[in-house]
Amino acid sequence: MALKARKQPELLGKTLAGVLDALDTRGQFALFRLVRIWPQVAGESIARHTEVASLKFHTAVIKVSTAMWIQELNLMKRQILSRLIEAMGDDSVRDLRFVKGALSRHSRPRRASSRRLVRHSIALPELKDPLLRQAFEDLIEAWGRAPR
Repeated sequence: MALKARKQPELLGKTLAGVLDALDTRGQFALFRLVRIWPQVAGESIARHTEVASLKFHTAVIKVSTAMWIQELNLMKRQILSRLIEAMGDDSVRDLRFVKGALSRHSRPRRASSRRLVRHSIALPELKDPLLRQAFEDLIEAWGRAPR
């Protein structure tokens, strides 16, 4: 009786990649991978001013906060695209398109609101002119309402 040669086990990741490719007819998994790796590929300063909007026909559409950043990123497009293709490990992204748009997340942390101090009345010196006295009272009131 001859012994059968054992077949080497296949890596689970390779098997799952084939199954996921068959299930992902609209490219949503590639978009998810792109969104996940974009901050590392683009770098911290670029990632703060950009976000992945979509992946259409192998073109990654990247929303950018300002036109100045779009111009800068278009100059860096080849370098970013080559790093992106290397990080993705496949040809799901072949081009980048930068568009101006509002980012869905806050790029800067919100300032903590400061507590307003209790307003105390200020005793005005005796002013004989009623218009001058009213002007000082209005000034003090406006100062009390001003944000700090």
